[in-house]
Amino acid sequence: MRRIRRWSHWSGGVTAIVAAALCAGIGATVAAARSSSSDTKTKSPAPVVDPVRAQRASLVSSVHFSPRSGATGVALDSAVAVLTTAGRLTSVRAVSSSGAPIPGTLTRSRTGWRSTAPLLAGTTYRITATVAGRGVTARPSATFHTLTPGGTVADTLFPGPGLEVGVAQPVVIRFDHDIDNPLSRAAAYSHFAITESKPVPGGWYWFSDHELHFRPKSFWPTGEKVTVVSDLAGWSAGNGLWGDGTNLTQFTVGDARISIANLATDQMQVTESGKTIATYPFSGGRTNDPTMNGVHIVMDRESVVRMISSTNGIPVDSPDGYDELVYSDVHISDSGEYVHAAPWSVASQGHRNVSHGCINLSPADALKFFAYSRVGDVVWVVGGPRPPAQGDHGVMDWSTPWSDFTRGVVRSDAPPRPAAHRAPHVRAAARSLR
Repeated sequence: MRRIRRWSHWSGGVTAIVAAALCAGIGATVAAARSSSSDTKTKSPAPVVDPVRAQRASLVSSVHFSPRSGATGVALDSAVAVLTTAGRLTSVRAVSSSGAPIPGTLTRSRTGWRSTAPLLAGTTYRITATVAGRGVTARPSATFHTLTPGGTVADTLFPGPGLEVGVAQPVVIRFDHDIDNPLSRAAAYSHFAITESKPVPGGWYWFSDHELHFRPKSFWPTGEKVTVVSDLAGWSAGNGLWGDGTNLTQFTVGDARISIANLATDQMQVTESGKTIATYPFSGGRTNDPTMNGVHIVMDRESVVRMISSTNGIPVDSPDGYDELVYSDVHISDSGEYVHAAPWSVASQGHRNVSHGCINLSPADALKFFAYSRVGDVVWVVGGPRPPAQGDHGVMDWSTPWSDFTRGVVRSDAPPRPAAHRAPHVRAAARSLR
């Protein structure tokens, strides 16, 4: 250290000032030493890694849920899925807040799981997956909440349970809301199961926004037993509407009763199982009101009907007007065509067409035909100038080309039961097609 000399008038000589500098040096050294000591004391040892915990965390992060956890407004037709990119899924449990489970299946590789049933509306679900790998198991979970529909759609089925029908009777499904979305219409088919004892090709056709029909490609086989099950759960019907409810009907097809009414000869040939059992002279629609050609189906029967000409645009007090009770009525079209008793036209029956569109029979023949007929039997009108009217329930199913129908899936095994997590309620419309 360099010495510093300073003159002092007190000492009269040179004073060597070394202590201050020396002390400063010592202080710096001590401070440095203290600092070094402090740094050594604050350092933490490296953490010990728990390999089991790390492996478990890795398994949890490898699992992906759909819908994602915390999702809201989930559509009722959404598939619930679990996928892992590490390890294998040993189990997946998905339940609603009330404890109702969602059924599902694991993939063969056990790296994925997917639900097999629709979701309930306005419900919170929790999914818990168990995933295993390298001797470690993890249980990640997720929750989501489904949407609340703006409204629900239900259906009715015809024929009703236990009915025996004719070979031309279609399955008629009516919805209580219009279904105008093409995607919703296409999706509807998968919510109906058609089971047949003698499977034959069949197809679907929308005749209006609220009416869907299923019919066989050709007439039903005699003795066919048909079961129709509907389960609308999870069906997006469009416009914020969702399907709801289950339904079931079973009916049997009777003998093939096909009557051919020839307007050119005024003779109606009644056949059963291909054999002629009767021939009736009749009078069909006159030139101004011809009876429709085409395959008509029997829609219903009534012992007596009050027929009023004004319903067809003819004033009752006009020369062609009428207001009369008519007996033995077999209904074959929406436009008011019947096969019925007409004692006033017996002289013309078998010779001339003088009716307002109906098929007139003698009272005796009409009563026999009335007793013989049932819903779905065929009255095939030929030889006239008037084509079938589209949209008329009497003729529309069999006048619509088969190529316009959407091919349906027909089952031959036992009908499926409604999903276990739903409380089924069975409704049927045992009523006429009118």
